[in-house]
Amino acid sequence: MQIALVSLSSCLGCQAVFLGMEEYLYAIIGENRISFAPFIMDNREVAPVDLALVEGTVRHAGHFMRAREVREKAERVVALGTCACFGGVQGLADRFAEDTMLRRRFGDAAWEGAPAGVKRLLPLDSFIKVDYFLPGCPPTQDLLRKFLEAALAGAQPQREETTVCAECRVVSPGIPQPGPRRTTEAPPERGKCLMEAGYACMGPLTRDGCGALCPTLMGLPCRGCRGPSDRALLDPHVDMREETVRRLARATDSKAGEVESAVNDPVHAFYMFCLAEPALRRRRPEGSSPFVQRLGER
Repeated sequence: MQIALVSLSSCLGCQAVFLGMEEYLYAIIGENRISFAPFIMDNREVAPVDLALVEGTVRHAGHFMRAREVREKAERVVALGTCACFGGVQGLADRFAEDTMLRRRFGDAAWEGAPAGVKRLLPLDSFIKVDYFLPGCPPTQDLLRKFLEAALAGAQPQREETTVCAECRVVSPGIPQPGPRRTTEAPPERGKCLMEAGYACMGPLTRDGCGALCPTLMGLPCRGCRGPSDRALLDPHVDMREETVRRLARATDSKAGEVESAVNDPVHAFYMFCLAEPALRRRRPEGSSPFVQRLGER
């Protein structure tokens, strides 16, 4: 089977996971052929392939043309990583116009000949048809291996249908608790549910597959790097911010308005990895649309 690894605008973290699979990577190379992977090969054009793994986001016309080329030459296309699936951290750029964003980062430096950026960051399936999605920032080696085993065997890779909370091995600290609060204000107690302890944890609305590494082993709130769960993504009446505020209000015996006003940075708290996902902007009553500014949307 012919395989291509394609990077658009990305940190190359997803490709690094692929290359770090060691013995399984050698097994893949022994039974298949990687025909395009700029990370390890000096290729400029994508040859016809059976499976293309595409990481990153479309940031300018060159990325768009590359994505179109991949779609035309690949039998199956995989959105690899949260950036390709939901926009990822790069989707936070949707908060600013391009010139404003560049000026905030680089000052008044001149950018002659630089490609014009897209007006809005969007997931890969907003530009081309995607057959499979494998989110994660980056996906774990175990997830990627299981996915590839199924895909290379011609089977339909299974989708995750539960949340991080389903994998989290913690107990309730007893409510109500103080909060909402941040980990810099009061270190969380290991082994206790962070949401019920008054921390903004996105575990109830984030798809599973990571083993709940952050809340269970590190004692840190889930930030949502695996992307929205099926319920958060598909149910038009569930909003990431509204649902988290409701749960925090219950845990801290507070009013929803008090909780929301105490969250100083709602974009990073609720939409850090999925602000670019179009489905979340259509939530009632507001969804993420108040934070998207690149097209002046409200």
